[in-house]
Amino acid sequence: MLQITPGRIPLPVVNTPEKIQLNRLSHVYHAHPDLDAFHAFAKDFGFVEASRNKDTVYYRGYGKDMCAYVATKSNDGERHFNGIAFIAQTEEDFIKTSKLEGASPISPYTGPGGGKIVTVQSPSGTKVHVLWGIEERPAPEKAVTATEIHKGAYNTALDKFRKGEFQRFKIGPAMIHKLGHVGYVTGMFDEDVAFYTQVFNFVPSDVLWEERDGQEIDALTFMHLDHGKEYTDHHAVFLSRAPPNFEGKHRMHHSSFEVEDFDTQFMGHEYLLQKSYTPIWGVGRHVLGSQIFDYWKDPSGFAIEHYADGDLVNVDNPTGRFKSEGAASMYIWGPVRPEAGVA
Repeated sequence: MLQITPGRIPLPVVNTPEKIQLNRLSHVYHAHPDLDAFHAFAKDFGFVEASRNKDTVYYRGYGKDMCAYVATKSNDGERHFNGIAFIAQTEEDFIKTSKLEGASPISPYTGPGGGKIVTVQSPSGTKVHVLWGIEERPAPEKAVTATEIHKGAYNTALDKFRKGEFQRFKIGPAMIHKLGHVGYVTGMFDEDVAFYTQVFNFVPSDVLWEERDGQEIDALTFMHLDHGKEYTDHHAVFLSRAPPNFEGKHRMHHSSFEVEDFDTQFMGHEYLLQKSYTPIWGVGRHVLGSQIFDYWKDPSGFAIEHYADGDLVNVDNPTGRFKSEGAASMYIWGPVRPEAGVA
C-alpha cells in the first residue's frame, strides 16, 4: 500500500534496496492525428528516424538510447500522451516491476534494440513502461551537430582559451542528444508522488509549494533517479498538481530533449522560426534545474522543449523546498512567460 500524505511530500525521501531501481529515462510515447506533419517537425526539431513500423515511427538522438521518442498515428483523430519509458537497473528490477499490481505481462519490445517491456500505471493512469535487455548505441565520442562549422573553446572575460581561432555557425536543427525529462499535470498529485518515490528510486530534487485555503500545499515537484553518489539529471520526471477545476486524471505538460550547448540551441531556435513553427516560450534560463530552455508547439499541439546546461545532483544534495512565486519561480532570464505557461 502506498503511504499518502495529503498536500505535503514527506521529506526526506530515501532510496532503499527494496525499491525498484531504474537506470535512466529512455523515451516518451505520443499519438498524433497527423503523423506526417509531426514527422516533418521532428526532423526540423533535431530527431533522427531510427525505424518505422506501420503507423509507428521511432526517433532517436545521438546518445546511447536506440529511441528517444515514439510517435504513433492516433486512432480517433485526437492527440494522446501514452506514457514514459525507463530502462531497469537490473533484470531483477525488471521482473519486480512485472509483479506490481496491474502490471502488463512481460512481452517482447518491438522497437529498435529489441529486449523486453512491461507496463504499469501511476494512480492517475499515466503509463510507465520499463524495459530490459535492449541494445544500446555506441556511446558518442563527440556531439552531433547540424549548426556548427567550427567551434573552439569559449573565451570569458578573464580566461582566453581560444586564440587565433574563430567561432563559426550556421542555422540548422538543434540535434537531439537524449530525452531529458517528462512532466505532466496530475489530478492525483499526492498519490502519483507516492507511487514514484515509494515504488521506484525517485527522489524529489526540489519542491514548490503554494498557499491554498490557508495551508501550505505542495504544487510541483522535480524528481531525479537516485543512484547514490553517481550524479544524475536534476529531474527525469516532474509533476504539477492540477487546479481545483481540473477535468480528467492527468494531462501532458511537456517533454524535454537535451542539446549540446547554448549556440546549438539558439541556432535550432532560429531554424524553427524560419520554418514557421509555433514558439511557446524562450530562449531563457530556468531557476530550478538551471536549464537554458526553449519551448515549441508541435503540429498536434503538444509542448516540446530543447534544453542545455542542466544541473546534476546526487545523494548529497538535499531536497529543496521553496514557496512558489509564480512565473518568477520558473525562470531567471528570458522573455515574459506566457500566462498559459507551456501546458
